[in-house]
Amino acid sequence: MKKDEFGGWKFEEAELKAFADILKKYDSKQVEPFLTMLEFICFQMKIWKDLPAYQDVKEYANPVLHTFDKTIHYLNLLEKEQIARGIPFGYPEFAGSDRDAKDNRHRSKYVLDIIKNAETSRISLEELKAQIERQLQAWKSPPHRPSADSESFIFDIAKRYYEYFQEMPATTIEGTFYKVVCKALELVNLPYDDPRRKIKQAVNKLKATKAP
Repeated sequence: MKKDEFGGWKFEEAELKAFADILKKYDSKQVEPFLTMLEFICFQMKIWKDLPAYQDVKEYANPVLHTFDKTIHYLNLLEKEQIARGIPFGYPEFAGSDRDAKDNRHRSKYVLDIIKNAETSRISLEELKAQIERQLQAWKSPPHRPSADSESFIFDIAKRYYEYFQEMPATTIEGTFYKVVCKALELVNLPYDDPRRKIKQAVNKLKATKAP
């Protein structure tokens, strides 16, 4: 595979020809869209393999989360009027205030708007912080030695194979699907010495999703 002009990955001509030769028993009207989707699956796998390690993600996220904590703290103060009641934000409206007065700093509307918006912002920021923390936790425990299909690579190929060729992929070494998978594993630099077990798992999972 080679980089395209947008920074992604695409098949080279020789690779497309190799896949076309493997899939020659099928009509080209089926093969072409399948290869387009296969290219996208392989592109995703290439990107996935280059994702940063947990420690790198944590080092990036920590200062962001720390900034969120400080901002949430000050939003809490605004929301609870500990800042909003004092300079520079003004005071709640005095009873009997002159509506025509030119000095609007004592108008309660501004103070109350600050309090309301502080609450809305705090809730949104707390939700965003929680989402980042959940993602960081999910990043913490990837497979130590990921298998060939730990990212659902073979299953995704099997699913599209079934979709475009309207037949369940065979799992035999001599089969077309096996050859397609081996070639795809080779192009994304995943282990492919003997992917039979992973192919069987992926096809069995696909069959289960298609069961009546």
